Amino acid sequence: MQRRTLTNTFVALSITALSVLGAHAFADGVPLHDGLLSYWPLDEGAGIVAGDASPGGSIIDNGELRDGPTWLSGKFGAGLGFAGAENVLIPNSADMDINSNAVSLSTWVKLDKMPSDIAGSFAGIYDSQPDNYVLYLDKNSNELRFKVTDANGASTSAHPGVPASMLDTTSWHHVMGVYDGSVGSVKIYWDGAQVDLASLPTTVGTVRPGQVAGLGAQTTTDAPHTASNFYEGGIADLAIWNRPLGVAEAEYLFNSGAGSTVGGANPSIAAVAPLSPTAPTAQPVIHYTFDGDLTNQGSGGSALDGVFHDGPAMAGPQYTGAGSSQGLNFSSNPEATNSVDNEGADAGQYLSVDYTLPEQGSIALQFSSEASFNFQSLWGNSVHANAWEAWVYGNERLSARANNASNAANLDYLLTLVGGVGEEHDIVFTWERDGDQLESKLYIDGELREIAAESWLDPGGVFYLGGGPGNHLSRGVFGDLRIYDVALAAGEVLYLSRVPEPNALAIGLLWLTAMGSRRRRATA
Repeated sequence: MQRRTLTNTFVALSITALSVLGAHAFADGVPLHDGLLSYWPLDEGAGIVAGDASPGGSIIDNGELRDGPTWLSGKFGAGLGFAGAENVLIPNSADMDINSNAVSLSTWVKLDKMPSDIAGSFAGIYDSQPDNYVLYLDKNSNELRFKVTDANGASTSAHPGVPASMLDTTSWHHVMGVYDGSVGSVKIYWDGAQVDLASLPTTVGTVRPGQVAGLGAQTTTDAPHTASNFYEGGIADLAIWNRPLGVAEAEYLFNSGAGSTVGGANPSIAAVAPLSPTAPTAQPVIHYTFDGDLTNQGSGGSALDGVFHDGPAMAGPQYTGAGSSQGLNFSSNPEATNSVDNEGADAGQYLSVDYTLPEQGSIALQFSSEASFNFQSLWGNSVHANAWEAWVYGNERLSARANNASNAANLDYLLTLVGGVGEEHDIVFTWERDGDQLESKLYIDGELREIAAESWLDPGGVFYLGGGPGNHLSRGVFGDLRIYDVALAAGEVLYLSRVPEPNALAIGLLWLTAMGSRRRRATA
């Protein structure tokens, strides 16, 4: 596997150019009201109409108060209170159909009941029967969740949510759900910070149309739009955009708890500057460079050298590339074949090491493959064939998990969104144990793609790469495997992700930057 390298000159110029271009991009900003389709301040104080005050929508999407929700002097001296039997009907319209591959929903809530205490399985804050884009309490997961369904009927396997540990029934809180179909991501923000994200297993990104929504309940699509799954609590200042907002907008609207109303001003909000790469402070316990052997370069020493498993009539480990840019090549393995046959013999090539994963840690590697099939193994573990593992489906969806319990949440990301399984990808899986739970994160190519909470399961004493008993063999090429006994931070993951080779446009931009710098020096 040929790894991409850059000269010091190019790296320095890259940093200079990105700084110049980035400063210009972030200085511009985007007006808050751009893409604002509907906005309900909920500040009428009386009557049966929740007025739409959006400046950008093509239709006035007024809501109809049904069964007597109570006007509040709540957040911003406004809001509606729901006691478990009322709702506001939001009719379907051209605005509500979104008609784009992005949607953002922002509101303030004051819960009267925690998710675990609601009467039914769900309680709708902004909800609908088809779940096109909804915000609700989920009793089973004990979370406040955001869900989006695309035009193909696809949604996230585990919808992003705010856990009960962050919720209360005493204060008003800001919540914002964001869907960006261009990258297949669904995020939820709580009090100005992103707390969870998930990805859709598809590249079809348009939000599904045809939603009749309700505030304080889930409403049916067909008249008379019967309400169910009632919410108990307050709602204030609810707005919907047809573009993906980000952490900068979340911080502005939260405003350190004081809040900023959506309609109070229309500032240009600059995106938060990109994350800076940071060299990891910890040394990997295991580090295989695959530079012609399976020697461990990590702090665990030679006791953790890799053990190669060879199939019948196969020629031993094959390394791709040259020098320090090599990778372990399993492309001669058969497709969709178990690593160990019925007689207990190895059926192909994979790697193992006697190592028990710690209570917090990170697995980082590079991977590419010319084949797509169910279920191509990246790594596995001796505790169970379906635990502490990662694999790729035939549709090029990468999944990872620590626990094989039936209610465990997989971390998923569709590799076709970033070039497909045939391209090299930097893959990092991190985890941290907290009592009988763990939080895991999946990064692809330096970006956080999904977060999950799972029950802790003790790992086994053997780690596998590219296969292992009970799992299919891989036909991929693996490069630079690192296993840490700490959960890497996002900046450290970004540091490990490789910088792409310069293309013609990048080189041109860098040349212009360098020439401009030379001219300034010459005329100074």
